[in-house]
Amino acid sequence: MSYVPTSTQQASASNNGSKIITLIGAAVAVLFLLISVGLGLGARSNSQSAAEAQSDAASMRQKAKDTETETATTRTKVNEATTKKEAQDWCNGLTSEKSDFDSLDEAARKYNSLTATRREAIGQICPQKQSFIEAYSKDMSQDMLHNDVHCTGGASTVTITGSVSIVGANLAGASAYDVGVELYLVPGSSSKGYTPSDKQTVTVPAGGTGTTTSVVPIPSFNSGSCIIRAVSLWPSGL
Repeated sequence: MSYVPTSTQQASASNNGSKIITLIGAAVAVLFLLISVGLGLGARSNSQSAAEAQSDAASMRQKAKDTETETATTRTKVNEATTKKEAQDWCNGLTSEKSDFDSLDEAARKYNSLTATRREAIGQICPQKQSFIEAYSKDMSQDMLHNDVHCTGGASTVTITGSVSIVGANLAGASAYDVGVELYLVPGSSSKGYTPSDKQTVTVPAGGTGTTTSVVPIPSFNSGSCIIRAVSLWPSGL
């Protein structure tokens, strides 16, 4: 006995084929969806990493800037401390004990070689000394002092009378000064090579004249000269 396929069996086979195609299509759709999600997550991850990298770079730049600022501040403080110390040393080094003209000449030359910053610091620490050395440095190339001297002989002594005034254009009238003087009684006209007969300090008022008198033993020579020689200068009371 033989069978001839009917139209019902053919329809069933056709339906099964359609289901398979549908399943395959669904699987492909799911696969594409998974791929799309994966790509989206990857892009988001890359974007987040880029943002973090930018943030890290900005943080590093800020830290570098802060470090540079701190370094500059430290350097400024060190320079200020150094300047202040050097200014204090200069002020401490300029004293009445070193007021002979050789020492003052050297102090004036050193002061003139300082930077404006150093001089400004000196002015803050010892303004009176600064004013004095500035005036002195301007007058040091000319005659700063004028003096007169007279001698009167007695039976066993000689009286030396002298006067001192400040004639330097910048020093005169700026202050009263203590002027160290040496008094000589010599056989010739020069004090070079001779020991002073007396040493005194003459106070010269601002814009005025200071005087001094000294009585010394009569010398062994019959004639000679009396000489007054200024050897130091310092503002009175400083």
